[in-house]
Amino acid sequence: MVRRAQRYIIVIILVGLTCLFINRVPTGNPVPLKRDLSLFPVNIGEWSGREMLGEAQGLPADTDWSLYRQYTKEEGIPLYLYIGYWGKFRRGSDVFSGNYLDPGYMWDSVKERERVIAVEGKSFPVREVVFAKGDYNISLLYWYQTPRGVTTKRFQGRLLYGIDAILNRRTNVALVKVFSGPFRSGNESPLAIQVEFAREVFPRLAGFLAL
Repeated sequence: MVRRAQRYIIVIILVGLTCLFINRVPTGNPVPLKRDLSLFPVNIGEWSGREMLGEAQGLPADTDWSLYRQYTKEEGIPLYLYIGYWGKFRRGSDVFSGNYLDPGYMWDSVKERERVIAVEGKSFPVREVVFAKGDYNISLLYWYQTPRGVTTKRFQGRLLYGIDAILNRRTNVALVKVFSGPFRSGNESPLAIQVEFAREVFPRLAGFLAL
């Protein structure tokens, strides 16, 4: 218990120092995308996408580039894909803010757990979150992509972010979300469909994100 507390204290100190560093020291030029997100495939396997116009609650407004689409196929409920990319740290902006995950006012997180998705002989972590409001739920899968790998832990993400700022003077990062619309509690969860879709999306990101 003492050792665990000591580790937490050390990590908190490191995160604090790296955040201080980022705020006070120039961190280089923005890292552009490899390709514009508007070119991300509209058709992915059996899924067909369409652009979602306007800003939705819970989505960042301070990204350098972003994509927000609804994807549907013949069977199953529609899913929403959000990709937000920051080419460089912005003062006053917290890429790893929980506000960028919540779907909106009065939606409470009632379930969270880590998952690992296998794809093309590799795997990557995702965070499953179920939000509830009244008789309705929203299911979310999300992950962060940094120059030092994929993480779902916001605290760890801040640490990796800071380390890369110190060592390489780069602070580019991406947030990827795959989420459902509201569905009634007690109905079948769309999680299996989200995992299937995330498995299609992840390998395609390498051609766009400079991470």
